[in-house]
Amino acid sequence: MKKGLFAILIFIAAFVLFLLTYDLRSEQKQQYEIYDLTPEEYALLKDGDFILRHGYGLVSDAIANSMNEENHVSHVAVLVKSDTAKNGFRIIHCVSQSLSPWDGVQEQTFPRFLHDSQKNSIMVVRFKGANDSTRHKISEKALYYLDKRVEFDHAFNIDDSSTFYCSELPYMIIKNEFGVDIFKDKMNEQNDHMKFSNFWNPLYFEVIINHNPRR
Repeated sequence: MKKGLFAILIFIAAFVLFLLTYDLRSEQKQQYEIYDLTPEEYALLKDGDFILRHGYGLVSDAIANSMNEENHVSHVAVLVKSDTAKNGFRIIHCVSQSLSPWDGVQEQTFPRFLHDSQKNSIMVVRFKGANDSTRHKISEKALYYLDKRVEFDHAFNIDDSSTFYCSELPYMIIKNEFGVDIFKDKMNEQNDHMKFSNFWNPLYFEVIINHNPRR
């Protein structure tokens, strides 16, 4: 019995050490990497665009690796035009407390969002169902959910609209403002709502910027 307990304790200690070492390596990598868009790319951005990235750390790597998609990303957020923000945009996104000091829909500066993005992972996509006259509805709804401080959906339940996981935020914005379910295909069949590929589905989105290296 004692030997079994000892083995379990050794396993737990080894696992904790792995987690700490993994995140430490990620933090060191993040500290020394500089990542930004070009001036030409900044000029392409519009209010209400969606930005995707692959973040740092074990959780972000686990998400991106488990998805195994064409573009290696782990998170999606909303771009909100701002005349006072550096780089001209605010970031509104929904983040778990495992990655952030607090849980749910929150705001982040664009430079910080880029700093938290692994190099060559940024994508920017634009919802085709909106135009320059209606796209403001996306950013306004994002700010509405920010004001409501919607909590993170740890159950990842797409049928529960009281809490959001990261990709559920843009999903709910588009569904509520434009009546479009971006998690359904052209045959009205339900796609996997956990897949980030829903956000470069040409049925609903135009890819504006893609730094992901082609596999």
